[in-house]
Amino acid sequence: MPNAKNRIDYFELKKRLKFVNKPLFEFCGAYVYYIDSYYGLKKNDPKNKLCSKQPLFIEAITAFDKELSPFVKSEIEAFSFANILQSVLKAFLFDYQSINTFESLLKKYDSYKIEELFDFIGGCFINEHLQSNCEDWPSKNLEAMAQYLRDSDSVEPSAKEKVLNLFSYPKETKMRIKHIIVSMYEVFKRFESDCVEQAKKQQKRYMNLMEIDYDYFCQILKFDDISEAIKNNDRVDLYISYMFNVSYFCKEYNDGTVFLLNGFLCDEYRAAKLEQHSVENFLSILGDKECMRILMCYVKRPYYLLELSRELDITPNKLRMYNSRFLDAGLVDFEYTNSRRYYYINKEEVEKYLDMCKRMFK
Repeated sequence: MPNAKNRIDYFELKKRLKFVNKPLFEFCGAYVYYIDSYYGLKKNDPKNKLCSKQPLFIEAITAFDKELSPFVKSEIEAFSFANILQSVLKAFLFDYQSINTFESLLKKYDSYKIEELFDFIGGCFINEHLQSNCEDWPSKNLEAMAQYLRDSDSVEPSAKEKVLNLFSYPKETKMRIKHIIVSMYEVFKRFESDCVEQAKKQQKRYMNLMEIDYDYFCQILKFDDISEAIKNNDRVDLYISYMFNVSYFCKEYNDGTVFLLNGFLCDEYRAAKLEQHSVENFLSILGDKECMRILMCYVKRPYYLLELSRELDITPNKLRMYNSRFLDAGLVDFEYTNSRRYYYINKEEVEKYLDMCKRMFK
């Protein structure tokens, strides 16, 4: 049960919050992750450590690499100059609430006007390559869009040529994107039911977490960031995804609904990020010569502030600043003896930091 100060928010949210089932988002998560990793975009992402612990996730992603044809892989590579492939699929699923099956996705894609699709493709390219605000982007006319890109002088010529080639053969471009999506779904569909079951299982875990620790539930799902969106809509649909394992998305619709997507590893990712921040802070302290001078004294024996200030020839105010930093990090603790505050090294916390460093650099 939430704390009293949050009880109104809790009951208000509980009235409107609905945990929803969106199986097609599992394919979308796998599709986006694979293409990002294929382009090298997730190579150094700390999320990879969490993903590597999920056998089903790894099996599905590995299947793409093993089973997609060389032709499809070359097509994926051909679109690598902009975030087109990932964004097209996400946009269809996030923008159209009615799309719940792969068949309905293809039906919507086939009926999509060329101008609307290329407005989106051009928008992806602009976000990747142009520095201007693009307020004069001609979104309704295919040739005008192409001319706008031709006239853009801040774009690398080779990238410009690639996107203009897409505009030169619009029907073929639309067909190529569809072929990639269909080919990847053919590989993924045998994993889909298992991924959906995992998503449902994790959804129940988050339902329980909402009841047990409402504050933490809101923190890890970033509800504080989107509090206005939640307050301004009559219904809040929350989907906990397995393949979008560390993700966060919010979309408001005109019917008074806000759709939220969160990965099931949000809590572990938050803990990992906090640990990473702690280790970085620890290493920055170790890299500071003045910090090390002070800490090495505390390793030898406890000191009160004026005593150490005289010994190291550091002003008391400056030493207070360092001590505050050590206390925040947990590296140093203190106790009172004869009305004096004696600082000493916190060996247990130092050991924890060393263990965290081992895990991070393993």
